[in-house]
Amino acid sequence: MKKYLMAAAAVAVLSSSPAMALDWKGKTYGQDAVGWYDLKADVQTFCKFGTDNDAGNLNFRTTVTPGAPGSGAEADGTFNFDIQNPDDNTVRAANGNYDIDYAVCNSPFSMKVTSTNGGLKSDQTTSDTAFIQKVDYIVTFAFDGKIGFSTSAGAVGGNTVATSNEARAGSATVNVTVPPRDKLLLEGTYSDRLVAELVPNLGA
Repeated sequence: MKKYLMAAAAVAVLSSSPAMALDWKGKTYGQDAVGWYDLKADVQTFCKFGTDNDAGNLNFRTTVTPGAPGSGAEADGTFNFDIQNPDDNTVRAANGNYDIDYAVCNSPFSMKVTSTNGGLKSDQTTSDTAFIQKVDYIVTFAFDGKIGFSTSAGAVGGNTVATSNEARAGSATVNVTVPPRDKLLLEGTYSDRLVAELVPNLGA
């Protein structure tokens, strides 16, 4: 124990001793003993959806399933609408919600929706105008108090539905509503690819 105490005392003496090798002659000094330091940390843009999401609880004649078809595991899903009126084969109303529990954009941003087909497009064609080959729908995109609307036709090529001049974090919802139409439906599948996204306004 005595050996360890002596070693500790020697270390303490060495650490508190002034540096003897410094050459003080000819050194220059500032006007005072004050140092100014700029501190910084660069943060990259972060606009993302969380992985906690579900089908919502306001679905009407619609089955909403999280997961696929996109490459990410965040807010991707499928809306399967039951729009065929069993009595007369016309378009009946349906709507579905996709709830995203966590979403963040750490800079000013825009909310954008894009439709590939401009509506639910049939995989069949006909020259008879009694039938509808593309069923329009309405998109409602909401995020942390911001809300925007678009028709499927208006979303072709992308449609900015809302903007924010500040960062926001909270929950988001994508709602798709199919209004009723007095048109006959073709046998087969009506489909579209809808994209809802938060786009950073870089330089804003």
